[in-house]
Amino acid sequence: MHINFVKLSKDKPTIGKDTQTKNTTFGQWVELGASNLIDNCTIGDYDYTGQYCFMQNSDLKKFISMAAMIRIGPTNHPYDRAAQHIFSYNGGAYGFGHPDTEFLEHRKHVRTTVGNDVWIGHGVIIQAGVTIGDGAVIGSGAVVTHDVEPFTIVGGIPAKPIKDRFPDEIKTDLEKIAWWDWSREDLEKYYLDFRLPIEEFVKKHQVKE
Repeated sequence: MHINFVKLSKDKPTIGKDTQTKNTTFGQWVELGASNLIDNCTIGDYDYTGQYCFMQNSDLKKFISMAAMIRIGPTNHPYDRAAQHIFSYNGGAYGFGHPDTEFLEHRKHVRTTVGNDVWIGHGVIIQAGVTIGDGAVIGSGAVVTHDVEPFTIVGGIPAKPIKDRFPDEIKTDLEKIAWWDWSREDLEKYYLDFRLPIEEFVKKHQVKE
């Protein structure tokens, strides 16, 4: 949630108070809210988060709108073993040696992917390994356990499709237009077009075969 809009930086992420990042790369015009924890992620151009968002081992594309208290890519414990507690595979804090590097490395490679122009509501959990398609909407409080198709609105526990944002032909045209990959110059040139009805926007920017 924005209380006071700040002037964002093109080349340096705007990072809120008490937010921590590790092994993470950032695109341009990125804003992270307060008290975020971001580990082993890629954050794309124009992405922003609210407060208390935790992300691990995730790849976020461009123009993603994230509310507060979102969890993306939470790691799993080895529930198929005798002990699933962290002491059994990474117990340095408890005085145990020999971290299970193979298990820890495997978790890093279970990537969660969030597509372009996705809107993620308050309190959403997106499980590790899930892919969210371009233009999707994740309703507040949803727990996403399976892939979400592009331009689909989902919600609930577990999250299920509620409706499509647009007819199939509009979705296809938007994927071809891929406005999220436009240059900054084109975004500025056509900025007001984003306020047009979707049919007019697609007609104006339709990619010719």
